[in-house]
Amino acid sequence: MKKEYLAHFFLILESLLYAGSYTVANDASNYISPFELTLLRAIFAALIFGTAQFISVREKVDGRDLFLLAACSLFGITISNVLFFGGLALTTPINASLLTLTSPLFLILFAIIARGEIEVGKLVGVLVASLGGVFLIWGDTGLATEAENPLLGNIMVGASAGSYAIYLTLIRPLLLKYHPLTILRWLFTFGMLYLFPIWGWGLTQIEWGEFNSEAWIALGFILICITFITFLLNTFALRVLDASIVSTYIYTTPLFTALIGILLEGNSSSFSLLIAGVLILFGGYLVSQTNEILEDDEEEEEEELVVDSIL
Repeated sequence: MKKEYLAHFFLILESLLYAGSYTVANDASNYISPFELTLLRAIFAALIFGTAQFISVREKVDGRDLFLLAACSLFGITISNVLFFGGLALTTPINASLLTLTSPLFLILFAIIARGEIEVGKLVGVLVASLGGVFLIWGDTGLATEAENPLLGNIMVGASAGSYAIYLTLIRPLLLKYHPLTILRWLFTFGMLYLFPIWGWGLTQIEWGEFNSEAWIALGFILICITFITFLLNTFALRVLDASIVSTYIYTTPLFTALIGILLEGNSSSFSLLIAGVLILFGGYLVSQTNEILEDDEEEEEEELVVDSIL
């Protein structure tokens, strides 16, 4: 199996796990706040990835790269999560869902700024997938208007998407240089150091003895599946695929969430689900094809350079 196909499979599995988290996460929300849960995830991941890296890899990181890893952790682990959960508490779920889907658009914007050129096919693919995500959320969820401070919440969630896009942009060269376990160890170690001074005291206030079985199952799913497995899958995919392709899989999460609702909760499917699914898959296909064309062009240019050097 080609690495590219395996990477796409991993991203689909990652989206399925994230979609499943929406079903089980509510069971833990009554016992632990989102911010303390973010810190708990960082501690758990730092310990498990750090131990695995120490046993199997023992790879040293250049001092200059440690600063870049600290920046990646700041944007991808700390700021993005804190802004998202903080914004979600102030705005409506539909607004948060829509704004989360802007992360690939930020990536395209950063690419335009960095390279000074627009990849039209990739931009069209992202916009088509965005339309599919909007169509799904708008059609299935409806419009909810009650929120504590929707303007501030929307700004925070939008900034969270931008922060995660910065992380995807910065982490790529490091993934090509270091083992994934090394990257993950430092990402979550820095994330733990950022978060602990603010929410560390909150962990001591949690009534662990009041957790029921559903809450413990939900917490285990979040720590093992959503924190450990998904980051492994995402890290491997980023080593193989362009960040813009990886980011488009964010659109499949609401689609899988709706499908899980149909299978587990008996919800009926809708026309909006069908249309959204087609748009999401077609948009992701356009982005993927654009990237393959660019890679083929680069390979042809390299071959021409080799031939010219021989002649």
